[in-house]
Amino acid sequence: MKKSNLSLLLIGLGGLLSLALIILLISINKGSENDLIYFVSKTSSENSTFWHSVERGVKVAADEIGLEVVFVGPEREIDLDDQIALVKEGIELEPMAIILAASDFNVLSEVAGQVMDHGIPFLTVDSDVNLDRDHSFIATNNVEAAKLLASELARYMNESGSVGIISHLEGATSAIDRESGFIEGMNGFENIEVMDEILYSSNDSDIAYEKAVEMMEKHPDITGLFATNEATLIGIAKAIEDLGLGDIVNIVGFDISEEAASYIEKDIVKAIIVQRPFNMGYLSVYEANRLAYGGDWTDFIDVDVVLVNKDNMFDEENQKFIIPFLE
Repeated sequence: MKKSNLSLLLIGLGGLLSLALIILLISINKGSENDLIYFVSKTSSENSTFWHSVERGVKVAADEIGLEVVFVGPEREIDLDDQIALVKEGIELEPMAIILAASDFNVLSEVAGQVMDHGIPFLTVDSDVNLDRDHSFIATNNVEAAKLLASELARYMNESGSVGIISHLEGATSAIDRESGFIEGMNGFENIEVMDEILYSSNDSDIAYEKAVEMMEKHPDITGLFATNEATLIGIAKAIEDLGLGDIVNIVGFDISEEAASYIEKDIVKAIIVQRPFNMGYLSVYEANRLAYGGDWTDFIDVDVVLVNKDNMFDEENQKFIIPFLE
């Protein structure tokens, strides 16, 4: 009798182990069928050197791990409804993770919450969202980088004069942090006045041009300008060149490209903070993959920066930032 019970017990345990193995295999196969990373960028514009570099980093990392990638974005950074719609499309795909570069800190928060409500691992890159839920964030420390630019601009201005700020997108955390960091940095120079009004370019170089002309007409005593991203920087530099003020107005800003670098050569732009967009994209995929397999979220992953000016722009390492697709 005891032997018979033992046999039944062993048979039962064997059945349970077989069932567990089947469930495990099903779950593994289910995951492998949807090894998809869904990345929502701020813009899909052909003119954005920064986001093309991010995309390249995303795809290199995905190839290394063996994942599929969908990399999408609205035509313009100000197209917030389009960005929200793209996130919702991503939710429908049920990817292993969704990565978002939020164009607005508050407006994108609701749809970000919907991602997490669906149990999809979620992280942000470059600009965060107002979300009171744990998620990873990968970006430049924009506050500290902007402080560095403030010190650099103050040096060119001999620590005296008036400064104007033209930012790229009102409400984006990258813009907010760069503005506040720059102002904080300038507070250490008592003979430099920062204009109270911040103008916005909507990430459009033509609008930045107009805003720079408007600012100089309103405040002709300005001798320093701060641009918070590449498109804004290029628009400002063009305006100052056309106004014939290149020897008077010192310009600093964020994000480099061949065109932006040309203004350093002309000595119109004095210094640029160069982020590492390739690294941002690359790290985001590895972080997304880690989260998808149960890893703990990381509050902030800092992607370091480089200050490029006329003295170091031709260094081999810095040339890779200016022409990022050179091998």
